[in-house]
Amino acid sequence: MTREPVQVVDVTKSGRVSDAADLFFEYMAATYAELGLPVPAAPSELYEKWRSELEDPASAYPSPGGLLVAYRRDQPVGVVGMQVKDSTTAEVKHLYVQPEERGGVGTILMHALHKRALESGIQRLRLNVLHGRKRALDLYRRLGYVETEPYTVEPVPVTFLAFDLVASDER
Repeated sequence: MTREPVQVVDVTKSGRVSDAADLFFEYMAATYAELGLPVPAAPSELYEKWRSELEDPASAYPSPGGLLVAYRRDQPVGVVGMQVKDSTTAEVKHLYVQPEERGGVGTILMHALHKRALESGIQRLRLNVLHGRKRALDLYRRLGYVETEPYTVEPVPVTFLAFDLVASDER
């Protein structure tokens, strides 16, 4: 069975930011479960940093960063955020694809994010991912991300990765 194509939309420009917030909440609830924490029933039950991102995602991801949402049949199925840290570096945040949609949507979102970053003058992307997320680690490594030094202190074990856009074939 052939799936319908995915369309990637910058929801910070299209006015559909609530789609990103809904997917981020799914991601965050899944992360709580994965860590063995009580699964939040509502965004108000998230720890403060994530809660503030959900309350105002457009402010948490200002231009030239942003929020990209993948849609299939006009339904949101995946999301990724980009927070610009300085004139040449941005952080990839919260890549999430609904479980039934996995198998290519994450790659599509990441290629769209790479394109957006290059168009914004970003030269280096970085991210962190929980050690146990083998599929995510495999995806990032296939895309060319390599382990790098920690750039923040995290309360759980994570792997820090970076990607040099300027040296990649995506230019």
